[in-house]
Amino acid sequence: MMEVKSARGKGKGVPQSLRALARILSCTTPQDLDHLVTEAGQTDGRLARRPLQDMNKEIQAHQMLSSLFIRLIEERNTTLMSLDSRDSSSLCERLPVRKQMAQDLLHGELRILKSASAWLENYCFSLT
Repeated sequence: MMEVKSARGKGKGVPQSLRALARILSCTTPQDLDHLVTEAGQTDGRLARRPLQDMNKEIQAHQMLSSLFIRLIEERNTTLMSLDSRDSSSLCERLPVRKQMAQDLLHGELRILKSASAWLENYCFSLT
């Protein structure tokens, strides 16, 4: 995943394959899946690459991804706070370089997750 390049939701914030997976997971009937298979056969053969015709299901699929990203953001924030806590200070004093590396990695992941989450929010908003 890469950071979204514009505030208006354009860029490569969420890989198309991940969005396709969310669309597949949002299917509730065998007919929904059959429709995706038929559509894939009529295009390039890749399943769920196009937005779902039912906008409510398209929004639901992307909101599923958004809730996952929100949970991942919360986990990383919690981890960052634990690295800053006094309980970890004795260990971190002995390994300051590793602590800094962990913090840098978590901050980078947070930046990308927040960017992707904002992209998803903009995408869902544009469908309503």
